[in-house]
Amino acid sequence: MADTATDLLNELKDSLHVPLDVTDDDSLLTDYIYSAKAYLNNACNKDMSLDDRYKFIVIELATLYYQNRGILTTVKDFPYSLRVLINQIKI
Repeated sequence: MADTATDLLNELKDSLHVPLDVTDDDSLLTDYIYSAKAYLNNACNKDMSLDDRYKFIVIELATLYYQNRGILTTVKDFPYSLRVLINQIKI
């Protein structure tokens, strides 16, 4: 069974230690989830949603996007462990 948008949002909030009843950033977090999915599918040139690692990578990407938002943040690349997973899933 595929994860619903609410399931992914709740998992992302858990990853970020945001209480589920706090909804202030839900729209932003949902956008980050969609962006992470699009990034991963584009990087792999196909829909990767059936891969076991897909949800983990999407949550990690969305977490990274959220933690590095704002104009005072500079990120050069994804963490090595995340980059390795993305490269593995591309094969």
